[in-house]
Amino acid sequence: MQMNPRLSGLRCIRCEALLPPGDYPEGCPQCLQAGHPASLACHYDLAAGHTAMALPVLNPVTLGEGATPCLDAAALAQAEGVGRLWLKCESANPTGSHKDRMAAQLVSRARLAGASRVAAASSGNAGVSLAAYCAAAGLQADIAITRNCPPLQREAMQRFGARLTAFDDSLGRWPYVADLCRNQGAFAGTNYLNPPVGTHPYGVEGYKPIAQEIFDTCGLPTDIVVPTARGDLLWGILLGWQHLLTAGLIPQLPRLHAVEPYARLSRAHAAGDARGQWEGATDQYSIAGGTTTLQSLQALARSGGSPVEVSDAAAAQAQQRLEHMGLATELSSAAALAAVTRLRRAGQLDAESAVVLILTSDGRRG
Repeated sequence: MQMNPRLSGLRCIRCEALLPPGDYPEGCPQCLQAGHPASLACHYDLAAGHTAMALPVLNPVTLGEGATPCLDAAALAQAEGVGRLWLKCESANPTGSHKDRMAAQLVSRARLAGASRVAAASSGNAGVSLAAYCAAAGLQADIAITRNCPPLQREAMQRFGARLTAFDDSLGRWPYVADLCRNQGAFAGTNYLNPPVGTHPYGVEGYKPIAQEIFDTCGLPTDIVVPTARGDLLWGILLGWQHLLTAGLIPQLPRLHAVEPYARLSRAHAAGDARGQWEGATDQYSIAGGTTTLQSLQALARSGGSPVEVSDAAAAQAQQRLEHMGLATELSSAAALAAVTRLRRAGQLDAESAVVLILTSDGRRG
């Protein structure tokens, strides 16, 4: 396990400042000081003609994440009136969600950086994944959860050895995690700022191979539908497609659409500012919360995609449709299918569209 020697720096997605390789859990220091939290993106010095997808940590701690199935759903495509439709089943990852891809890179970096513990705020899949990968790496996981954390999620984190601290609300967890990271030497496993920034960029890089896996199976789709909270998965998938574009393997980016349970990104876009607070009630707990990020807005803008609001009722109907196909999904994952219906009715998808849905989790602990 070692850092990629081709990793030459981290570039701010807002001001484009290039920083030396290192750990910046609060994103770009200059933009944070200016009051505009902004994520950083990894920059690699690659030789001409290099087409392999670079990741920050080579030979990371692994539990066998990645290479998840991408199922051709012809019947769904016909029912939705689109040309092709695939289901990228991230529940096939070791702990049952896409978060394992991020945890493998992030926890590996934490160990290489000499950390003995990883701190995170999560009441769901991220907490379980980080707890598992910390166990594999011999690190302590400190997870701040909400008091209404699903019991099976809580139990899974504890079985992997995580120390849990419960708070009354989601935002109340962030100052606790901030103190652990700023003052007690913990490595940041999630955002803890408000307004938020994306998770550690080395972790988010772990999502890039999803683009390569989709390309290898489906070719170049026209559209990808991604359940989204603060946009780590959305941004990481975009980074993967940007690599394929730069390498000359594709002529254009697919459109990335962000599924959310109530309007956040559309309102942030209208305001021209991702720093607002747009609360709402939802059972789609994996993509809940009233905040968004600059990386989410940029992923939509760069790819030409759009936010799609999906109600709990519509997500539940989509969940039943997937169950009738033999696929168990978390409610927020099923929302991706409901989003296809909305995009079709809005004229953004048609009979020529080739669409991939990211099914982030099977909800085994929901």
